[in-house]
Amino acid sequence: MKILFVVAPYGEFPKDGEKVKQKKGFLPPVGQALLGTILENDGHDVRILDMQIDLLTEKELIVYVRGFAPSLVCISMLDATVPIVNHIISLIKQNFPETIAICGGIHPSMYPQETLDGNKDIDYLVYGEAEISILELARAVDKKEDISKILGIYCRDSQGRIFFTGYRPIVKDLDKFPIPSRKFFDLKRYVPVPNQYKRLPVTNMISGRGCTYSLCTFCFESTPYVREKGYRRISVQQAIDEIKYLQKEFGIREISFWDDEFLMGGDWVEDFCDAIIKEKIDIVWSCYGKVNYVRPDRMKKMAQAGCWNIFFGLESGNQELLNFMKKGQTLDMMKNAVKWAHDAGIEVRGSFILGLPGETPEMGQKTIDFALSLDLDYGQFNFATPFKGTEMYDVCRNGDYGTYFAEGDFAKHTIAGLVFLPKGYDTPEQLLRLRRNGYKKFYLRPKYIWLKLRSINSYDDILRYWRGIIFLAEVRLLSKSGGY
Repeated sequence: MKILFVVAPYGEFPKDGEKVKQKKGFLPPVGQALLGTILENDGHDVRILDMQIDLLTEKELIVYVRGFAPSLVCISMLDATVPIVNHIISLIKQNFPETIAICGGIHPSMYPQETLDGNKDIDYLVYGEAEISILELARAVDKKEDISKILGIYCRDSQGRIFFTGYRPIVKDLDKFPIPSRKFFDLKRYVPVPNQYKRLPVTNMISGRGCTYSLCTFCFESTPYVREKGYRRISVQQAIDEIKYLQKEFGIREISFWDDEFLMGGDWVEDFCDAIIKEKIDIVWSCYGKVNYVRPDRMKKMAQAGCWNIFFGLESGNQELLNFMKKGQTLDMMKNAVKWAHDAGIEVRGSFILGLPGETPEMGQKTIDFALSLDLDYGQFNFATPFKGTEMYDVCRNGDYGTYFAEGDFAKHTIAGLVFLPKGYDTPEQLLRLRRNGYKKFYLRPKYIWLKLRSINSYDDILRYWRGIIFLAEVRLLSKSGGY
């Protein structure tokens, strides 16, 4: 059976005849690659259409689907892609009514009833982790068997009433799944953001699921839907095997680990680094981490094993706001984590949130000043975004802390655009201006420019920084629109 996975873009379809530049900053959707590998191993003909990279118009999408003629079209939905996903599904169903549309992802899993009520063209909704459910669903559709016996599926009965087939137990041993095949993608078309790679070609991996902390009020990991699944990770050997596969088949020289939190897992990180060092694997890599799990010896071991960059979610320079977010970290912990990483020779990207509930312009400025004091290699200032289902959503929605003026408009929930204004700010422009000035102070200060020039050690570094300058110009980092 032919099965098509569609990865929805953010925003809207390009218009016919519109010149669209190649988007940067995307890496292959590894989750869809895993599902595709599982289905292909079961004998199905699978394709993945990543519309973040393949910028198709509506007409081009119809032509593509007609050419492949899939029996199943599977598409994942995030909060920010709800409108475009619904549009894609309805467009396909209008032109190919016999095609079965399957929707999954965190948004429909958290709001299955709302998702199905919002789009009658969705035939099946896969709840939660989809690996086993979608495999059994594809088999049942192919053989025209009873769907109701497959766990983890929302669908409609003959009367149009929505019913749920029941919860599927999670798979605790992630090594039971195959290594996600990357043959579904043309890896050369994935152009990373310049400050997020050191060597090309680069691709991404995911070694674990979930978070052992799961308390931050702004994060999906804190929602019961995610938290109850617990934290699981592939074995070190499975991770090493995947790296070797990527090197052999695609010549990959760098890995970007996309785990929400890479530094967790007891001794896993040290064992992973030991394996890289012992087998003399020539790879560099980056990851996301929480400062609570940073130690000087761990940073040194990671650097020895090829880690060159860590992304820390630092969030705020105000301890009271960190406590309000239940972040579980202190300003001193953040200072130490950055210092210990730098001492080991690892670059640090730091992410901050402006416009948090309870924040004033003075507190926002304090966050920016704190970011400057850390001598981070790269800084990122996002806006507080109350994703539905999180504790922050409830806080912002009740009106006690400010104005939430984008409720229900999921397409605006991207952390780049302003959707919530704390009571401490007079106007949205005041907060937008604070962030623009923050970026200017961070990237245009003489000390930062000198540190970047001093860090150039190779021709690759020169090319990377030059691409970074071009990228910043293209996306208008400091534009008055508030986007970047």
